[in-house]
Amino acid sequence: MSSYHKCILFTFYSLSWLNSMTSGSSGDRREDFRVCLSYCMTSCRYTETYPGKLPYYLSLFGWKCSDECKYSCMHEITHNSISRGLNVEQFYGKWPFIRLGGIQEPASTIFSIGNALGHYFGWRMYRKHVNPNYSMYSTWWLYNKVSIHAWFWSIIFHTRDLVFTERMDYFCGTSLVLVSIYSYFVRTFGRQHHQRCRFFGLLLFILFICHCGYLSFVRFDYGYNMKVTLAAGLVNVLGWLSWSFYNRISRPYVWKCAFINISLVLLIVLEICDFPPIWGILDAHAVWHLTTIPYCYYWYSFFLDDYFHDEKFGKIP
Repeated sequence: MSSYHKCILFTFYSLSWLNSMTSGSSGDRREDFRVCLSYCMTSCRYTETYPGKLPYYLSLFGWKCSDECKYSCMHEITHNSISRGLNVEQFYGKWPFIRLGGIQEPASTIFSIGNALGHYFGWRMYRKHVNPNYSMYSTWWLYNKVSIHAWFWSIIFHTRDLVFTERMDYFCGTSLVLVSIYSYFVRTFGRQHHQRCRFFGLLLFILFICHCGYLSFVRFDYGYNMKVTLAAGLVNVLGWLSWSFYNRISRPYVWKCAFINISLVLLIVLEICDFPPIWGILDAHAVWHLTTIPYCYYWYSFFLDDYFHDEKFGKIP
């Protein structure tokens, strides 16, 4: 089997597996969980003390009595399962994390902050050395702002998982992939085809609006969203890898671009080979967020090397 067919087969199985994730969780379907939840929800209506009256630090993060019941019953069932030697199960699509104050997923929240700061300081490094008249300056400015915005909503979502924060996290994740595709297109064709780049950017924006509109007003389909994001991610990776291969001789620094894109594909394994959170905090998704932090430096370092190369050969006005 060729490498190409292996890639297609891997992508197919990844999509199938990720789609199956969205069908539900075994933990919240358990009878003992439902009994615990029903009893707790009853107490919400007839008491002015806990859980009906939550501490101020939970109320500050938008926790309600019903949320507290789900959280407490989830951990009660998980504790009973562990004591009986059973596997830890997911509840409502998530592992039973131990919150920190009102923060629902502390590790993923902290590592999302790390990624946002990585893009912030990466842009400061880039801006310090680059002429604003450089052809890629405005494109990388846009990329940076979309990236920080996406990681901001990742912070909010992992702090508190609500319908709105979940959708903003998904939408912004898709926007980050699309702006990377746009940046690749501009980097490849921008100098000679400004109008084509504008048209391509407008097309991507319209597709993004249609995608978000369908999920918001027609049906929020987790499987469909995951397939679209992965398909866009595959286009993005193949585009940047092809550009790196084409310029490997004239621009030796493109190894950074290739390294980052190949690594991000390999890190999908963390999403596929998921595991219950260590110490109730660190799961595969949090590790994935942790591993992407150092890539910010290499990515913006690649931007700088690209600029210095063009400056050296007189390609900057």
